[in-house]
Amino acid sequence: MPQNDRYDRIAVWLHWLVAAAVIAQFLTGWIWSFFERGSEPRFYLFRAHIMVGSAILGLAMVRLGWRLTHPAPPLPAGMNRMMVRASKLTHALLYLAILVQPVLGLVSITSLGKSIGRWPRELHVTLSFLIAGIVALHVAAAFWHHFIRRDGLLRRMSPHGRTPRVA
Repeated sequence: MPQNDRYDRIAVWLHWLVAAAVIAQFLTGWIWSFFERGSEPRFYLFRAHIMVGSAILGLAMVRLGWRLTHPAPPLPAGMNRMMVRASKLTHALLYLAILVQPVLGLVSITSLGKSIGRWPRELHVTLSFLIAGIVALHVAAAFWHHFIRRDGLLRRMSPHGRTPRVA
């Protein structure tokens, strides 16, 4: 795959930093439910969740700014119009999620969130399931391109500039 068919290093690192942070968010949000309210482990997991969520929001703003000034490489040849639209929609939803979800989380823990009711928290929790589905679709599509279509798409975001070839 030619170098101009890859994302640049900044875009790649922003992608993987956000991906790791999103995984941390799912883990902390899920694990803290196993601890009693008011317990020390739950407190630390909740605080970590807030800090990582805030980092995601900051990274999302940097990532969006970078993406607006550094266009994505072209998609592999042979993708039909429906696949291109699905790709663009999925990416748009992921960008929206990494911007909106941290804001909802932060609003839900503030006095503003408490004064307007439970809906920000409930929406934050509900959207986490939707985001998990979109992320799963994104990962499945990347693997489908790599293992079924074998079109090199996965290499575009590889931190090493290459991925193993499928025999």
